[in-house]
Amino acid sequence: MKFLVSSLSLIFTRKDSRTVIILSTVIFLLLLLILKNGLASNEVLNFKALPISKRLLLSLSTLFDIENNFTSSTLILATLGSLLGGINISLAYTYIKLRGEVILKSGLYSGIGLFFAFLGIGCAACGTALLSVMLSFFGFSTMLNILPYQGEEIGYIGLIFLCFATYSLAQKVTAPNVC
Repeated sequence: MKFLVSSLSLIFTRKDSRTVIILSTVIFLLLLLILKNGLASNEVLNFKALPISKRLLLSLSTLFDIENNFTSSTLILATLGSLLGGINISLAYTYIKLRGEVILKSGLYSGIGLFFAFLGIGCAACGTALLSVMLSFFGFSTMLNILPYQGEEIGYIGLIFLCFATYSLAQKVTAPNVC
């Protein structure tokens, strides 16, 4: 647990890591808003009866409308998931900054290997996103209605996996450079 605190204090004290946390968290939240409200916002923007200034204001207010499309639990999931995703990406960025040069000099990885190593230590939820798209292609997404909370359980499980990924990445960041 000590390494988790030291890793988190490291990324919060580095200015570049703080910037990565903020940018990735904001990008994740914007992507969630676009997924939830993007279609309605685009339809408002294409409504020709209003002047362009009114359409832009109405489209932006539709895009950032969280009251009508998020329940309290999905809002908590979205916020915590975005924040943990930002911390995870910042930990991966710091790991690459601190260890990347040593890994490249040791001849263990080539440039493409380092890129794949970066993807491998990233967010654990990315695999579940790909898996859910593939399963919904075969019709398994309708089975979420059978679950007691209509699939919100999957979000909480993804959040737990993201916590485990952050924990293991924090171990790697504070690990010494030797095997």
